Amino acid sequence: MKPACLLLLLVLLFPSASPAGDSVAEAVRLVDARSYDAARTMLEQIVRRDGGDAEARFHLGRLLMGHFRDFDAAEEQLEKAVELADRNAEYHFTLGNLYGAQAQVVSVFSKMSYAGKVKTEFLRAVELDPGSIQYRTALMEYYLRAPGIVGGSVEKAREQAGELLRRSPYDGHLALARIATYEEDEKLAEQEYRNASKQNPSRWQAYHRLGYLCLKQNRVDDAIAQFREYVRVAPADGNSWDSLGEGLFAKERYAEALEQFARAASVSTAWATPIYHMARCYDRMAKPAEALDHYRKFLSMKPSGPDAEDAAARLEKLSR
Repeated sequence: MKPACLLLLLVLLFPSASPAGDSVAEAVRLVDARSYDAARTMLEQIVRRDGGDAEARFHLGRLLMGHFRDFDAAEEQLEKAVELADRNAEYHFTLGNLYGAQAQVVSVFSKMSYAGKVKTEFLRAVELDPGSIQYRTALMEYYLRAPGIVGGSVEKAREQAGELLRRSPYDGHLALARIATYEEDEKLAEQEYRNASKQNPSRWQAYHRLGYLCLKQNRVDDAIAQFREYVRVAPADGNSWDSLGEGLFAKERYAEALEQFARAASVSTAWATPIYHMARCYDRMAKPAEALDHYRKFLSMKPSGPDAEDAAARLEKLSR
């Protein structure tokens, strides 16, 4: 799976001796168990019983945003949570992420308004918790990607990368690599990824990102070497095996790639992408029956999106 600037949310639990607090903790356990409807019902009951429970509103808003994709309802809950607990950095950061999601689905005019809100919330999160690598990385990414009219600035992104470098050299080099990539300086990006790996050889992100940079440059052997390092340090991450499979697939070593994709599917059983990649391997290996089975399975797991469109087209062709 290709890297994306995806922003990761941390779940912070605040135990309480009160009945409402216990219920929030139980609702979080339901979310962890993927009992999303039951968790939503429980959190909504808590909020109706005590509208001033900021923690319940936060978890309800996060659930509405992340699972139910009801951004408007999530916005109402998260804004209230921030109002009730203004000094909670995680609440501000999560609200900023929600505003970012909203900006992807609203009109062009409204995008600017939401973009400004993202910046405000990320800045507040960093102000409240200046040592957070996650919050500062998100702010750096905002400065890099946002238009200048709403505060985007490569120089401000560099400032945040500098702060990251001071607090966590590994993450600082990743940030500098991200800026170099944005500026299309692939040579510098590669150097920064290698600098990051030297700082902490046991972390996987630099191997992952450098591997895909090498693939982009058609340096397939170098990509495979990076993905093998990724697997070495993160074997419990299905994406490490899937990435190695992509490198081997690019090398046209389909049988070996298939083994890696199968391992990814066994590690991350709910993830559809390795199934699609396995189907492509069988397709290239002229095994239509196996390819058909895996294309069908993939489409049952992920019926929409670019890969689904390709899978459906291949399924139709192979079924003739």
